[in-house]
Amino acid sequence: MKKFFLLGVIAIAGMTTQSAQAQSILSNLLSGVARSASATATQQNTTTPQTPSSTAKDILGGALNGVVANNGTDNELLSYLISSVTGDLTTTATTVVGTWSYTNPSVQFETENYLSQAGGAAIAEKVQSKLASLYKLVGIKQGTLIFTFEANGTMTYAVGRISREATYTFDSANKTITITTAAGANIRCFVTVSGNNMLLTFDGAKFLTFMKTLGSKFSALSTVATLANSYDGMKVGFAFEKK
Repeated sequence: MKKFFLLGVIAIAGMTTQSAQAQSILSNLLSGVARSASATATQQNTTTPQTPSSTAKDILGGALNGVVANNGTDNELLSYLISSVTGDLTTTATTVVGTWSYTNPSVQFETENYLSQAGGAAIAEKVQSKLASLYKLVGIKQGTLIFTFEANGTMTYAVGRISREATYTFDSANKTITITTAAGANIRCFVTVSGNNMLLTFDGAKFLTFMKTLGSKFSALSTVATLANSYDGMKVGFAFEKK
């Protein structure tokens, strides 16, 4: 399963202005996990072994507590870091169910390598800003785009008064949702759920195909598809908050 590194667009407007701070703290977090993992492995040689899942939770919990103590991280930034590192762990067929309201554009990359390069985070922030402008052109603003996933595999998605019905399947291994539209098109998107926040992102071609199902005016978002295809491994889409 490919892991996706998330830009800080989950649920918190204006989080991108803290990207430099977040990257620094994320680096500290990962270093803390590595140190804790090493210490835990040594300890397990002389104590009763723990299960992998409980060990991972203990290590991550200790590392996060250390980051908060050492960096004075507020709850919002901590929430961002947790979703960046472990968001996929909370993404299940159950957690995607519900009604979700659009809050911000979403940008994801297939690996963290892109954002670690010089200027990577700045480019990602510019892309997010560009997406927001393009979305507004077709009426996608905070609260106007609604997705509803039912437990029985049916769904609806709507922008304003335009509403569509579809079905969906969730792939737990790859953390993807395949949406089957009324016309029979199968469109895959990547999903990450963390608490009451969700990201849905598409590659460029699938994004445009999906938006066109809402009507011809959404063809104007072809610029978004082109933008996504300009950067290797970039996915674009939407950040939501659960209603």
